[in-house]
Amino acid sequence: MPTDIIDKHNLKRPFGTLVPEKDITKKKILSMLESARKIITVGDATTERLRSFGITPDIAVIDGMERRSRRDHPINYHAKEMLCTNPAGTISKEAVHVLQIALETPPPIVVKVKGEEDMLALPLFMIAPKGSAVLYGQPLEGIVLVYITEEKQNQAKDLMDKISNDAK
Repeated sequence: MPTDIIDKHNLKRPFGTLVPEKDITKKKILSMLESARKIITVGDATTERLRSFGITPDIAVIDGMERRSRRDHPINYHAKEMLCTNPAGTISKEAVHVLQIALETPPPIVVKVKGEEDMLALPLFMIAPKGSAVLYGQPLEGIVLVYITEEKQNQAKDLMDKISNDAK
């Protein structure tokens, strides 16, 4: 097994606050993000939803897919693009490295993932600056918003360590 890959561990439960699909409105999302230091989206549908509300994420992590199917229309807006490879169900060292660079680069940034971006919220919980908001989709349920705190960073680190140890 390659040492730069962490095996898939399905994060079924929301890591933060689940906003049910029926409650997702521009007003609700804007109010939840008003104190965010950085806004980071993971997933094409989540990124597109925020863009439809006039919110440009500081960092958007997308793969051109939605629920395992190629999207009919790609997400395009004026942002610096970064590329990485991240095989489905994994967290590659390359992807984490690109995310670290994206966090240090003036926004807006779009990280285009060759492979799958689903698992990349987890390292973002660990490395995003405190006070940032990371949003990702909970399939068929809504959007999860995670405010980055020291506690969330520690929870993410513990989970990453567990996944890494399980992969050995």
